[in-house]
Amino acid sequence: MPIVCALPSYFLLLFISRSAFDYDPSGWLKLVGYFLLYFFFAWLLAKIANAGTELEHERHPAHYWPISGPIRYAGKYIFFLTFYPTLILSAFNPFQFVQQMRQIFGQDKAAKRLKGNEAENANYQTQVEYRLPFAGEWLVFNGGLNEATSHSWQVLAQRYAYDFVQADADYRRHRGQGARLRDYFCYDQPILAAAAGEVVDVVDKIGPAPLVGFGMADFLCRHFAGNHVVIRHADGEYGFYAHLIKGTIPVKIGDRVQAGEEIGRCGHTGHSSEPHLHFHLQDTPSIFTGMGLPIRFQDVGEITRGQRVVAT
Repeated sequence: MPIVCALPSYFLLLFISRSAFDYDPSGWLKLVGYFLLYFFFAWLLAKIANAGTELEHERHPAHYWPISGPIRYAGKYIFFLTFYPTLILSAFNPFQFVQQMRQIFGQDKAAKRLKGNEAENANYQTQVEYRLPFAGEWLVFNGGLNEATSHSWQVLAQRYAYDFVQADADYRRHRGQGARLRDYFCYDQPILAAAAGEVVDVVDKIGPAPLVGFGMADFLCRHFAGNHVVIRHADGEYGFYAHLIKGTIPVKIGDRVQAGEEIGRCGHTGHSSEPHLHFHLQDTPSIFTGMGLPIRFQDVGEITRGQRVVAT
């Protein structure tokens, strides 16, 4: 919504500047102006959304973890000033702009299904058992089953999503400087089907996001989720596995997979700040119209950000 509000405001102000004042701002001034509008509307909409609520948001555990890559020398605030502005530029990518519009209108459909069923959705019990979508020990970087810990509470399809990485005892996610994809512990690790099911969607044409370790979002890619696989695990239960490495997805639409079967390799494609796996469960095959479903994994149960989980 900040993008939807910022874009028309930007063009309106540009029109007024040119027609009323005969002034055409420079390219850099236009860019700065757009970013300022975006952050203003993001702040304003957040204030409106939280009006009348007393929700206490927990500080994200990652606040205390080291930043990945050479950008760590500049500090976390410079990272935010690098990642989010490049993320905003995705609005000028026609592929991603269309996806953003589809998400906005699709979310409206999901919100209508959710209305009056909030408690039922929050307490949803999956029809099948789900294993963790990898082997070994991983760290839950983002995600939880409540608003305070959610990956993206207001993005309904991703309300109960998780981002997984691998980290050492000090929460570093890479060896060396972290300026190469191969530096990252989770990069190229097998991603496994969380349950048996049928593959209903595959995207496998997107290269890695540029400049890993420098806080750059890939605003030029053709899909914000990067390479991904969607699997129908049960009626109304679709697993979404995102940011996979191009050319590593061995399945195609219509294939049947078993729980624990490899469906790709962990990568850094789409809107990714560093190599990781994004996984969530939703009630439709489309990320644009889906409503996220809470998931509890066999052997570990409910998980939340900051937790280390081990799968076999």
